[in-house]
Amino acid sequence: MTETLPQSRPPSPGPQTGEAAAGTAPPAPRQRDAYFDNVKFFTAVLVVVGHVWAEFGDSHAVHAAYMVLYGFHMPVFVFVSGYFSRGFLRSTDKFRSIFPTLIVPYVIFIVLYRMQLVLINDVDFRLEELFRPHFLMWFLVAMVFWRLSVPLWGHLRHPFAVSLALALVGGTWAFTADSTLSRTAGLLPFFVLGLTIEPRHVQVLRRSWARWAGIALLLAALPVAYVWERGTVVPKINKGFVWWTMGYEEMGYSALTGMAGRVLAVGFALVLGAAFLAAVPRGQAWYTRMGTRTMYVYLLHGLIVKTLDYTGVLGEPALHNPAGIVAVTLAAVALGVLLATAPVQRATHWAVEPKARWLLKPAHGRT
Repeated sequence: MTETLPQSRPPSPGPQTGEAAAGTAPPAPRQRDAYFDNVKFFTAVLVVVGHVWAEFGDSHAVHAAYMVLYGFHMPVFVFVSGYFSRGFLRSTDKFRSIFPTLIVPYVIFIVLYRMQLVLINDVDFRLEELFRPHFLMWFLVAMVFWRLSVPLWGHLRHPFAVSLALALVGGTWAFTADSTLSRTAGLLPFFVLGLTIEPRHVQVLRRSWARWAGIALLLAALPVAYVWERGTVVPKINKGFVWWTMGYEEMGYSALTGMAGRVLAVGFALVLGAAFLAAVPRGQAWYTRMGTRTMYVYLLHGLIVKTLDYTGVLGEPALHNPAGIVAVTLAAVALGVLLATAPVQRATHWAVEPKARWLLKPAHGRT
């Protein structure tokens, strides 16, 4: 993403000393990391594909692919968000960006999504629901909570273990009845992992052997998921575990069983997520620059997908066959690419990246 998933370069260093502090020429800006721009691009496109596939659950093959996709793509999305939130560990000024880059876009798009419900889906307008998270807007709310929590994780010896414990216990709390808060708690370990992991560990996934191993693992997961989803070997996967939207009681599990299921979900997400990160191309490509505009893909595609859903287009019988599913999947990929282009950025910049810094007090110099 753009601001919500910060730019793909290491966070800027702390207070300068020596010649830089004395007013001489500052050091040259760091180059962007094409690999992480590629990661963000492919992850954003998968979000679009996943939301389209959600309407084709009547196909066992699509449903199996959907479960594999949801097994890792949002955890990876959150992991990358955490990885590029490291600047919040170093500078309190980073917190100034939360309001203009997360809260203001949330207000703009939640109004658009609610208007869509009223005007297209013929839902009665209710003022109390106007700003309630709807569809994919939960992510912006969760990002506010996650980024506000950043200072805590930098002080802990084992931040990932603590965040995992909170995610497991959180599944038993009453607030998980709200899907946004449930996702915020359930996906917290992936944000913390991205925030605190040592870059050298990520570098392992960028080796040539890791790429082929990652591709092989992702391909092997598809037939395994197909057999699993048919329910002929083991019970079907409860979607609540890969959607991260429900507490254990709501899914019909005891606390211990629910915790065990969440541990498995986290384990699968880590394995499949690592495979995906290993499979992503490393170098510059035609889509690399698009990886800087993934917030546009994320926020805008939902308006289009929901319009097709509300008007019944995605439910047309002509699309629910192998040829139709392939066509719809290709169209979803094309939509993701289109929304990441520069013309779309220029046309919708006012909503996705609004000029809202005037709402902040002037920044004062600090030592």
